[in-house]
Amino acid sequence: MRRFRTACCTSRGRIIESGKYPVETNPNPAMMGDMELILTITDGDGKPIEGATVDVSADHTDMTGMGMSGLATEQGEGRYSINANFSMSGNWKITVYVRKDGLDYKEDIEFKVQ
Repeated sequence: MRRFRTACCTSRGRIIESGKYPVETNPNPAMMGDMELILTITDGDGKPIEGATVDVSADHTDMTGMGMSGLATEQGEGRYSINANFSMSGNWKITVYVRKDGLDYKEDIEFKVQ
């Protein structure tokens, strides 16, 4: 069984520890509004996974119906980006689905938006 990791960050910023993967935001802490999320996807050995289909969804964990979803665009070297709008402050969960050559992997990343 191969192990995979994701790390999530925004294009503008600083790291906030959230679970076992860092979420990078600018401003820090994350604020409501438009942000570009950049996901770095690697295998268990830390090597970038390229050519994958990466679906991303974000859900407000305290308010039903607040969310977004879409397909991330490959940027190279295991990096994928997607624009997101965090329309409300509070706790958010990003769910990342990675699919490539029979791989079907899901990772949840939680962070707070102020």
